[in-house]
Amino acid sequence: MVNRVNLVVVAHPDDEILGFGATGAKLAAMGETVQPVILCGNADARESRPQDEELAGDIASANRTAGFAAPVLGAFPNIRMNSIPHIELVEFIEESIAKYQPYRVFTHHPADLNDDHHQVARSCLAAFRLFQRRSDITPPASLHFMEIQSATDWALDSSLSGFRANLYVEVTTELDTKIRALKCYRGVVREYPHARSEEAIRALAVYRGAQSGQRYSEAFETVFQRELA
Repeated sequence: MVNRVNLVVVAHPDDEILGFGATGAKLAAMGETVQPVILCGNADARESRPQDEELAGDIASANRTAGFAAPVLGAFPNIRMNSIPHIELVEFIEESIAKYQPYRVFTHHPADLNDDHHQVARSCLAAFRLFQRRSDITPPASLHFMEIQSATDWALDSSLSGFRANLYVEVTTELDTKIRALKCYRGVVREYPHARSEEAIRALAVYRGAQSGQRYSEAFETVFQRELA
């Protein structure tokens, strides 16, 4: 069996778990590779940020708990990614596409409230087309937007098209794994009714499950797909 690589391109440590933690755990248990690419690997502007060694440990523990590969960590500035030339972000993502030859790519929704998410989404969309510019790149089968609680759901700009779920992954078995992995990031899970509380995370999975006739689901917006699923 050919190993399928799922490239998860996100702005900050914890986004890979918030948006893809349960689905990624499911794919990893099936023998597929989940390769996170985190552009702001230092998260230097994060409130109550742990020390460097602690953050590195949190990243490693969270991704190990979910069954993910060790993330590729960039050094782009947190909450200032709009100050970086677009081409630099695109080229950084392209390096991972060329190296890992992903079967699927997952990234942020462009309408997220967090501007770093917006910049990463735009850059990932451009980098995704690398297969049309280079013959040595295997075309990915699909590209999907994730929803990040406290970013996708907090978007207020009505001029942008919001997240529209059209892919639902049953994660009844993997939801607890997602929450355990997220709790490896100290200070990320908040008290209810915050959007990143355990109750809210479970509630979203229930809501997406009810939409799709499943018990618990993680939802995505598929924006590109080659051939039948």
